[in-house]
Amino acid sequence: MARKAYEYALDLLSARGYTVRNLRRKLVQKEFDADEVSAAVERLLAAGLLDDGRYAREYVRQKLTTGRSSVRRVRLELAKKGVAGEDINSAIESVMDEEPVDIARSIDAAVKKKLASMGSIELEVKRRRLFGFLARRGFEIEDIRRSIDENLTDR
Repeated sequence: MARKAYEYALDLLSARGYTVRNLRRKLVQKEFDADEVSAAVERLLAAGLLDDGRYAREYVRQKLTTGRSSVRRVRLELAKKGVAGEDINSAIESVMDEEPVDIARSIDAAVKKKLASMGSIELEVKRRRLFGFLARRGFEIEDIRRSIDENLTDR
């Protein structure tokens, strides 16, 4: 007996969260009928089991409170996942209000961790690599420069 899209979607959601777009894509990749996929997604939305706003809040909380990403990077990643702009903005605001997110501390921690893995290379090479590393994570240029200047003067 063939599995239904709804049952497969429940199995996926029991393992981890999905956005509406990503869950729909997963179901289509499994070659479920388009009408069955739409019905499954609508049923999950109605039951509250699929919620882009809730997904965005958890994603933002995880990325920002651990210092793994910047607000800009989180915003871009959620947009790629298909989360609407208002859900992204709301999630970022609520997490920043609920929990302290110290961007300067996050950048400094990332710089120190990266410096520990760089070994004894030239100062300018370290500076360039650190700058690129932090820029790819979406941190602001002023914050990057401040952190690099503060952390490289000791070394």
